[in-house]
Amino acid sequence: MTAILQVEFPWGKYHATEWGRNVNEGQPEWPPSPWRILRALFATWKTCCAHLRDADVESALSQLAKPPMFHLPTMRPAHLRHYMPQVGHHSVGKQVTTLTFDPFAVIDPQVPVYIEWDVDLAEGPTAALGEIAAALSYLGRSESICKAELVPRVEHSAPELWRPAGSNDRIETEVLCPQQPFKLSDLLQSPDTVRKNGRIVPPGSHLVPYTKADLTQSAPPATDDWRPAYAAVRLAVHPRPRPTISNAVVVGELLRRAALRKHSVPSETLSGKQPSGDRNRGRHEHAHYLSLAPGHRSDAGAPIDSLVVWAPGRLSGDELAALAQVKWLRAGRSASGVPDIAVAVAAFGEIEEVAPAIVGPSPIWISRTPFVPGRHRQKLSWDDHIQTEIARELSVYRDLPEPASVAVLDGDTRRYRRRRLPPKEAIGGSRRAAFVEIRFQHPVRGPIILGSMSHFGLGLFLPDESESSRA
Repeated sequence: MTAILQVEFPWGKYHATEWGRNVNEGQPEWPPSPWRILRALFATWKTCCAHLRDADVESALSQLAKPPMFHLPTMRPAHLRHYMPQVGHHSVGKQVTTLTFDPFAVIDPQVPVYIEWDVDLAEGPTAALGEIAAALSYLGRSESICKAELVPRVEHSAPELWRPAGSNDRIETEVLCPQQPFKLSDLLQSPDTVRKNGRIVPPGSHLVPYTKADLTQSAPPATDDWRPAYAAVRLAVHPRPRPTISNAVVVGELLRRAALRKHSVPSETLSGKQPSGDRNRGRHEHAHYLSLAPGHRSDAGAPIDSLVVWAPGRLSGDELAALAQVKWLRAGRSASGVPDIAVAVAAFGEIEEVAPAIVGPSPIWISRTPFVPGRHRQKLSWDDHIQTEIARELSVYRDLPEPASVAVLDGDTRRYRRRRLPPKEAIGGSRRAAFVEIRFQHPVRGPIILGSMSHFGLGLFLPDESESSRA
């Protein structure tokens, strides 16, 4: 069973800005985020349909708190520019204005938008949702006049179908969706409140990667040319000499550079960059280059005895072959104290088979290499900033539950290199970092790699050994 919301935009425009982006970037939100849709339905209920039973509406909205499919018309981004007056605009001799963008999506007004949820609503919630949808007058900013209704099926064939991305799908965008378990009260927070609390996305929500299937093109023909894919590769490091875990960033970058040279043609998985050279905006599906020390040694001088390349989006056979051809990692003069390193592939396959020590499960995870927040600290204390960033990254990039607690541990992070090799970064590029302990309500599975430069080996969390043995 499905619940399908049909939305028509008679003016052919949808005005909304992506969550986490500034309006002056000129980038409209597309597809319309389920979080915004639920907020609009909630507001319409309270302002226009307050007579409806709370239980019916809450049941309907709670069941819609899952990523839907979108049947969409083709969109073209556009924007208007306004010079908005400031407070002193009417003062004598002053005409102070601020340039503000109004980004919007231009669509065919004859092609409706369909949002399809895979749910089975009871009669009461269905009737309540239908009445609220009929009362919805705009979606996004108030310029987005719309007409909505609950329909039994998709009546018009839309040129685009958007759905949540699978592990092997190309990520086209990220859409803000409610997080499970869903709490109706989370919808009440305004964007201003979210920003004042130092967050990009509201509590109770997370960014879900979406992929687009172009329905105007026929499906590719079936083929027998099956090619295997691998989630992880483990490389053994020659025992003499071995670099220390304090130089994990250098070793990770050297391995990445060597793999790209061997692959010879651009690889999004190995490089983390699109063919245009822009960074991937997905959920960190490309390769992580991790350094592991024997056991769970917690000192910066522990030797690196193996390297793991983990790609949640999976490595192709050609990318695996490129890693297998890497024999030496040579830092040269760019990283003093890092010797030339001989490596060889020791295992490949699923991450649970290749590196079980970083998978868990465990309710407690402790950072083996320092965690570096990906965003600047605003008005929060350092500990609060770390807690906020950990919770954000677990939700946005790892699809893991909100932690029960986050504690900053004692430890000298200055012994660990926190910058990339020249010419990428000079010595002034070192970032402030912290050792962190994350506790969850229940055991969770890793890997858990968070923060800035997590693709080069920083922010690697290992399961607590004592707790992992009980899980």
